[in-house]
Amino acid sequence: MTAEKILLTSVREATDAIDLVGSNNSALMATRAIHINVLLRVVPGDEARLLKWTYNDVGAEAAISRQAYQEEEGAVTDMIVMGTVYQHREVRRVLADNPALRPWIDAIENVVENATETLDARY
Repeated sequence: MTAEKILLTSVREATDAIDLVGSNNSALMATRAIHINVLLRVVPGDEARLLKWTYNDVGAEAAISRQAYQEEEGAVTDMIVMGTVYQHREVRRVLADNPALRPWIDAIENVVENATETLDARY
């Protein structure tokens, strides 16, 4: 038995690696192998909390200021949303009908889908 760390730097690379082990679902699994962090600036506290909760609900994470987290009136925060390509897409799906969050979701989508890690994906 052996174990080793494997570094996968793109969805394409992850798909190829997963294909090599004989999986029949490499395209979906590859989006779960690549992690992307996105920095958002000047997010109103209410919107930051909802984004954070949704990221947490899909098993990802989001860092926001203590003031926004504690619901201080008028809080505005920068935030970092952290997740796999799959998790970012899942948050987008869950929040697609929320007009207040649409600009943030669109901005996150733009970063994730145009990241070098995802540009060479087959699907």
